[in-house]
Parts: sequence; C-alpha cells; structure tokens
Amino acid sequence: MLVGKAAALWFVLLLSHASGCTESAKISERKAIGHVERLATLADDDVEEVRRGLPRGAKALGQIWEGKGDPYAETGSVRRALDRVRTEERDLEIAKSTFFALTDDKGVVIRSDQDPDLLAGKSLVAAYPALVKVLAGEPTELRGSMPETAGARNGGDEQWVAAAPVRDTKGVVRGMYLSGWSLRRFAYHLEETLRHDLVADSLKAGESRTKQPLVYVFAFAGAKVYGAPVTPLINAQTLEGLDLLGHTDNGVVFHRQIEITGRGFGVAAKRATKMGPDVGVAVLRSET
Repeated sequence: MLVGKAAALWFVLLLSHASGCTESAKISERKAIGHVERLATLADDDVEEVRRGLPRGAKALGQIWEGKGDPYAETGSVRRALDRVRTEERDLEIAKSTFFALTDDKGVVIRSDQDPDLLAGKSLVAAYPALVKVLAGEPTELRGSMPETAGARNGGDEQWVAAAPVRDTKGVVRGMYLSGWSLRRFAYHLEETLRHDLVADSLKAGESRTKQPLVYVFAFAGAKVYGAPVTPLINAQTLEGLDLLGHTDNGVVFHRQIEITGRGFGVAAKRATKMGPDVGVAVLRSET
C-alpha cells in the first residue's frame, strides 16, 4: 500500500513539474514576442542611421582628392579623415556598423577603420559584385560575405553593406564610402540591448538585477540564422529548422515553444525588412 502511495505521489510530482515547465515556457513565449517586436523596429532604425549619414560622409570625404594629394601615399591621413567624418556626422557616430572603408575608383580599399586594417588593398567589388553600381554613381545596399568583415571565427556569417559614391569637386566619382555590419555582430548588439533593458526593467520594478531570464538574439537572412559570436551554434541550427522566413510573411510574428538540449524556450521571430525583404530578427527566451 505504501508503495502505491509513493508511486502516486511521484506521479503527482511529475505532473506538477511538467505543468510548471509548460507554464514557464508559455511565459517565455509571450515575453519573446514583445522582445522581438521592439528589436525588429530597432534594427530598422539602425539601417536608417546609416542611410542618412553615409551620403553626407561621402560628400565630406571628397576633399581627399583636392589638389595633388595621393591618398595611397597618405593612408594615415585617410584614416584620420574616416574617424573625423564619423565623429562629425551624428548618425554615423551612433551607427552600429562594424566597419567603415574608403575605396578608389576601382573598388580597392585605400583605408578602413579596422586595426589591423585587413581590408586595405582588398577589392570590395570582387567580394561584393553589386558595388560596381556605386562606382557608376549609384548608392547601393547589399548582402554578401567576405572573411575580412566577418564577425566570428567559427560558423557562418554574412554582412549587410551600404555604399555611396565619393565625388571630387568636379563631380567625378573617385571612389566609394561604405559601411555595414556582420550579421553575427549585429545579433550581439541586439542581444546586449535586450539584456540591458531587462536589467533596467528589473531595477525599476524593485527586483533583483541578478535573476534574469536566459535570452539569445539572432538575425536571420533567407534560410540562414546567425547568433552572436559566443552563442552555441546548436541554437541557430535549431532555429534554421523552424523555417523562420516562411513563417514571417506580411509582418506576421512567428512564435512557439521549443526545447534545446533539454531546456525549454519561447521563440519569436519577425522580419526587419530594411536590411532586405528576407531578413529578420529572432529571440529565444527561457525562464529556467
């Protein structure tokens, strides 16, 4: 009889635990929806900062070709000009870009803001063929992949790139000014923003800042999903299996409960179309 009672008690405890996990996952799912709504809007705002600032920065950089100066002979002054233009142009100063660069009229990088400068001397047209439009005078945005602009050593990555033509005082295109970000580094930026907001909300509510949910943020582009450089790759791979692109048409917020390596998560995803019609943001959240 005691064995039967013990078994019944164990069964009740299992049901209670399962119910608790289910309720926890429901909370995570609901909260993830709110997170992804805000972060998708923030991602679009980040694109607009670059769109506003880049043409003005390109205009300022045109002075490098004034007189008889040779930008290739004075790459140090080109780097200082890149820093000055970004500092003076508010939208570029606060942009979430992971690289800025200036090229010549063949699309070869004269100098970038990287240290060490892995882009110097590299053809960006070879890496991102659509940039040839910029050398013909047409501002362009694109996605592509280049090792020197990747945001992580392990796993895949791609970059969102925006570029504007740089003209001299006669209106001749002398090169291009471009900027953008690694999608994995951009996911990290959004993730850190979310974590900061969660702590701020806890402090405002008088709660402990140390007891926070586990959250991960991702950028998806087409069928690929990119997490921050330190995010376990299994998380992105799991989300790729959910077909986020196929479930987020027409502004729909996709959401559900899932399990990854034994932990329950709520997941939500939404398009952030200013980076491209097939680009979006996804959030994983777990209370446990």
